[in-house]
Amino acid sequence: MKYLTVVECPVAFPAENEHGLSSKDMLPRAGVTGGLESRHVRVLENRITAVCIWASQAQAERFFDRDWHDKADAIWGAEYQTRFETIDSVSAA
Repeated sequence: MKYLTVVECPVAFPAENEHGLSSKDMLPRAGVTGGLESRHVRVLENRITAVCIWASQAQAERFFDRDWHDKADAIWGAEYQTRFETIDSVSAA
């Protein structure tokens, strides 16, 4: 089964946080991140929405691990949201 993740966050730049990461750096990259099948990003009014489809739940959870959430909390605070859900073959069609 495929797996869907959605990240919504403010735009952040590397100089704005102790990790030296931008919002874009925090998102999975096609061709680099294992199991990522597609990524769609929208930027609107200083907010990023990234919709990602993964080959499996385990691969998505491997990327969005505790370390990722700790960095997200440090960079965005309470201003980010994540959503995780299974995509069955009927809804993917």
